[in-house]
Amino acid sequence: MPLDQLHRRIADDEIPESPLERLLQNGLAAVAPFYGAGAWTHRVLHDLGLRQRRMLPVPVFSVGNVTVGGTGKTPFTIWLTEWLREEGRRPAVLSRGYGRADEDALTIVHDGRRPRTTADEAGDEPLLIAESLGDVPVLACSDRYKAGRHALKRFAVDTLVLDDGLQHVMLGRQAEIILIDATRPPSRLRLFPRGTLREPLTVLGRAHLIVLTRCDQARGAKKLARKLAARHRSATVVSTRLVPRSLRNVRTGEKHTLEKIKGARVLVACGVANPDSVRKTVEKLGARVVRLRALPDHAEPSRREVERWETQRRKARADYIVVTEKDAVKLREHSNLPARILSLEVGMAFATPRDGAAAKKVLRARLHSRPVRGLLR
Repeated sequence: MPLDQLHRRIADDEIPESPLERLLQNGLAAVAPFYGAGAWTHRVLHDLGLRQRRMLPVPVFSVGNVTVGGTGKTPFTIWLTEWLREEGRRPAVLSRGYGRADEDALTIVHDGRRPRTTADEAGDEPLLIAESLGDVPVLACSDRYKAGRHALKRFAVDTLVLDDGLQHVMLGRQAEIILIDATRPPSRLRLFPRGTLREPLTVLGRAHLIVLTRCDQARGAKKLARKLAARHRSATVVSTRLVPRSLRNVRTGEKHTLEKIKGARVLVACGVANPDSVRKTVEKLGARVVRLRALPDHAEPSRREVERWETQRRKARADYIVVTEKDAVKLREHSNLPARILSLEVGMAFATPRDGAAAKKVLRARLHSRPVRGLLR
């Protein structure tokens, strides 16, 4: 069993299925407090000025999450960047490019006119962001200050968006936006490596905006929003959902409506942190998921793996293989792809107009605020 799949089975509040898994869970629990202490110390040293926190001369908006793995950061980052353009700003997106060949390399993923690199060099998420936005500079580098300086020098930008920026504490920011997956509420989370929590939940007290994602897949989303709003009064809490928009044939690029898989038998294959969420989304579109093939998050499917998908599709008499956009940007680099692979394109929407208005009010206020340097929140 792959390590990431084993970790999902025993992480957070999951009940182990065997004595060996219970033993492993207990061992990871013993290590977790040390990890949490290290994360807390790292942040406080920057707050106190004992480690340098660098500033950039333009507004910086950080989009991040408290857990390892996906919460819907990419759709929200795309929405935020598009909203900034609507407000008359000229934004650029700065990403680490997790899982790429050299995360320390400064890579221009998109120069505002066209993509400049591949998924292997840029990382799957930065390339997806670049292709979705079309005319916004996107840069990848583990040192976001360095990437920001380069963006300001080379491109005519006046606002920076940090993709997955919560733990990148060495760079000051005007807005701290923290995403929480409503299907995995904070009460269920445990510190890494016992669970998926990147740092103690006290970090939520630093947020200007807390965004609940996948609220349409969580029964207690409204109750969770009220609890978070009562506990973190300095932050605005809003609810969102992921909205499927279209399907695209990965090999040909041909676009299809969502009706194409209604009533169809499909095999879902994805390398994301929450594969079950992808399965639920596909089922809501009226498809029958006959098999879920989950790879590690950010994994690049090999040629043999793709051949295995096609073999399993035929054995299961499935009509299509459905993947995520993040998987599709890596699959396009393959030759001789099967003809029946469709990528599901999704966007972000607020649960209610009130949520959208509240989020925009906070973001407009942060545009004209001072950047967070230390113990200000």
